[in-house]
Amino acid sequence: MPIVFSNSFFSSKNVQRKFPIHTALHIVLDGALVGVLITVAIMSSVALHSQYLWTKSYTKLEKTRDLNRRILESTSILEGYLLKNQKLSRYLVPTKAEDLIYLERPNPLNPKSLAKKTFKKRFLERISFFPVKSGY
Repeated sequence: MPIVFSNSFFSSKNVQRKFPIHTALHIVLDGALVGVLITVAIMSSVALHSQYLWTKSYTKLEKTRDLNRRILESTSILEGYLLKNQKLSRYLVPTKAEDLIYLERPNPLNPKSLAKKTFKKRFLERISFFPVKSGY
């Protein structure tokens, strides 16, 4: 014969009738515990997802730093090579602003001055108006 608790003291209806405040408190606490468990699950998933995104971004940052370091190394190697193999750099000396001499730019479009000058001088005066590109 199976045990039946329907008419016994531990029946939920009997407990609800005898201790209504105690039963309500249990219902509220059960709901609060379920809410806390759901909140913990949501916050854990948010934290794990944020950690994943941070790790992904940090990996990209490390790759960028490595590429930047490699570019700087390549640039310095290339500059060293160009400076070492450039024949003109052996004859150049360091200068200061006081050593520079500033001249007025000649006007090559003046027809009187063009007639007296040789072709080489006229050519040099014409190309002096082209912009100077700095660097290598």
